[in-house]
Amino acid sequence: MSDETDPILAKPADLCCLKGSFHTGEPQGKTTHIEGIETYIATPNPKTANGNVLLYFPDAFGLHGNSFLLMDAFASCGYLTLGVDYFLGDAVSKHTTTPLSDPKFDFEAWCDKHLKSSEEVAAKWVEAVKSTYGTSGSVKFACVGYCWGARIVCQQLSKDGICKAGAIAHPSFMKESHVFGVDAPLYIAAPTTDSLFLPESRARTVEILTEGEKRFNMQVYSGVGHGFATRPDMSDPYQKWAKGQCFKSFVEWFNLWLS
Repeated sequence: MSDETDPILAKPADLCCLKGSFHTGEPQGKTTHIEGIETYIATPNPKTANGNVLLYFPDAFGLHGNSFLLMDAFASCGYLTLGVDYFLGDAVSKHTTTPLSDPKFDFEAWCDKHLKSSEEVAAKWVEAVKSTYGTSGSVKFACVGYCWGARIVCQQLSKDGICKAGAIAHPSFMKESHVFGVDAPLYIAAPTTDSLFLPESRARTVEILTEGEKRFNMQVYSGVGHGFATRPDMSDPYQKWAKGQCFKSFVEWFNLWLS
């Protein structure tokens, strides 16, 4: 569908998606392949495992230090957390660690290359994950997506998806059809300062979900920008708080709907 018949809510990824800080820490999970697709697996302690699976759909930086640490954190809350490399080894982080100042990196061309293919890879991966981890009737799936991964979350919360609840932060490439398709509970975290997800788009998203009588919550954080939930400046107390509060809210949302 065209933008006229399917209006854009969260605009295509832009240079703001490449801002932020890289965090330090030692990843606790492991990398493997599912259906030939690189996958990071963060496994919870058996004493705290809740038996459920969280699907992690990353931003343009893909599977890297910050996302590893976030997935480890979700695992520490009881969720077997699986992260997908839907860029097939070609995430932004594989090209450069300074994309905003690297003249050799063409972000727009990179987006064009991966926009459709990443959705196809994600769909293939989810089916394989379901076959591997969803054989027990007691296992429930949730999903989380940042920026690029937001629309994938919406797809997995539709009637065709496998997830019982989902959460997104600072979305990009999200259209009205993605939101109209949401059928399971959705949590949205948005910064006040985000050129990709403007106030009118936030309002329209709320309108669509409300009119559809969907279960949702939207939390708007002032004083932070796009990427705050994954790449904040951890030396700034407020940015650090906002990231932590967003993470905590996501976990509580999953616990509520998967309990």
